[in-house]
Amino acid sequence: MMSVCARCSAMAAMACSSRSAQTIPTMQTILIVDDRADERLAMVRSLAAVDFDVRETATGRDALRLARMPVLHLIVRDLVLRDMDGFDVLRELKADPVTRNIPVVIKTAFFGAEHEQVALDAGAAAYFTDTHDAHALAAVVRQALSKRKSA
Repeated sequence: MMSVCARCSAMAAMACSSRSAQTIPTMQTILIVDDRADERLAMVRSLAAVDFDVRETATGRDALRLARMPVLHLIVRDLVLRDMDGFDVLRELKADPVTRNIPVVIKTAFFGAEHEQVALDAGAAAYFTDTHDAHALAAVVRQALSKRKSA
């Protein structure tokens, strides 16, 4: 049996009571793809704190496999991974009839219109460069999800 310390329990209660009116009624599943564990954990925590069901992986190959989950709503992925080029993964996702409609948010430290344009041309729903702003990440994810609903 797992026990929860009083501090963690109090923090969880505070988080539950402070949810905003923007909380999504049904948990949507987000896949985080980043080969850096610290970045991945930060994104998982940020999105889980605003009521997303968050899955994670460190590789492009796993991302392609996990993208076939029937409940997946969106992918947030780093542009640079050790095992596969980020643009190649994006193109494969968009070429596959099973995964082509899943919005992909590219999260990267690369600033510049050239990378952003290549990502958007390859089918990315958004290009996000401020990797340490949890509120901005949640806003980008919500925006990409709302575009999917209206499409």
